Amino acid sequence: MPGVGFETWWPKQCPTVFRVANITTDKEVRVFGVKIPIGGTYDCMDIPVVSEADIRHSLLKGELYIKIIGNEIRVVESNIDLLQFDDCHKAFLQQAGITEGLEVDVPPSDVPYAFRDNVELVGPKNSANRIFKVPFPDKFIQGMFDENDFRIIIDHNGRRLVENCDYIVSESGGPGTGYDTIEIISFVPNKRSQLIADYVIET
Repeated sequence: MPGVGFETWWPKQCPTVFRVANITTDKEVRVFGVKIPIGGTYDCMDIPVVSEADIRHSLLKGELYIKIIGNEIRVVESNIDLLQFDDCHKAFLQQAGITEGLEVDVPPSDVPYAFRDNVELVGPKNSANRIFKVPFPDKFIQGMFDENDFRIIIDHNGRRLVENCDYIVSESGGPGTGYDTIEIISFVPNKRSQLIADYVIET
């Protein structure tokens, strides 16, 4: 019986829909006790006793699930909350025709910077070269930006290096062109050296 445990005997007040279509060619299909003719559609949210919770439960392991996998019905319109964290069930719902309500839309961030983590510096490690760069076209922020003090962090073989003691930074194109260069001053990297950087770029 639809609605058992919920008993939401009240017509819907918002334009929330869960409309299914009878996709068989030879029979009526009954959903939540309502007959849907061949080629017909019906909004299950129009049934006063049926709630979103009933529909979610039925899609997981109830009548709707059975009729969808039996190729008797297909969802043609839905905007109810079906947020999914299970990729398998999400794929099932998408195959059933549901495109809305499966995930939360996150608006684009208006933060004007992005983090770069565990980036290997570029340059020959030959026991002679001391000049390295971040991968092109990155330019890292070195100083105050958007009320934050950002600085590149360099690790050599897992050991944190100290700015102005182990390395200095510079702008290869000249002042105002953006920081992209690191000069190692306390040692000379060799072929066993791993130079890893964390830094922030403007977006």
